[in-house]
Amino acid sequence: MEIETFDKRGSNFYNFLVSLGIFNWAYGLALKILKRHVKPGSFVLEIGPGVGALLKLLEKSGYSALGVDASPPMLKYAAKRAPGVSVAGVSFALPARGEVFDGALALFTMHHWGPHEPSVGEVYRVLKPGGVFIVIEVDLERMPLVGSHGCTKRCMEEALGQKFDVAVERRFPVLVAVARK
Repeated sequence: MEIETFDKRGSNFYNFLVSLGIFNWAYGLALKILKRHVKPGSFVLEIGPGVGALLKLLEKSGYSALGVDASPPMLKYAAKRAPGVSVAGVSFALPARGEVFDGALALFTMHHWGPHEPSVGEVYRVLKPGGVFIVIEVDLERMPLVGSHGCTKRCMEEALGQKFDVAVERRFPVLVAVARK
């Protein structure tokens, strides 16, 4: 299965943007929504942690976290920001046993997954009963200039609704899906 990954150059640029604080608003939003549904102290999976900025914030906020990323250059940065909590892997074959996580997050990564069905099935498999999967993506209907780097409300509902009870909310410029197992 083909997925989009970041090479060293792309990872360096992304890390530069993160160091400028460009995505702090998104990390704050993800944490705020997570806190509504999953209490601190819980075990949370981040799919596609990139350079580890949100992982670091999760740990500072009292969560036990694990990040799974397919891009080795991104994992090098993540290991510096949040040591010991990132592993190599892909969304459609998560390196975890079943029903181990209380929550899962995918911030601006679902559009990189390729076909959604195998990845959504894997997240469902690793979440405990009652677990929550939070997906945040750029709203392509309101922000078409980002090209393929986002999702539509319909896409999120259809992809996540195969396995989860899902509610998708528009929060300009993003869509926020809360999917419950």
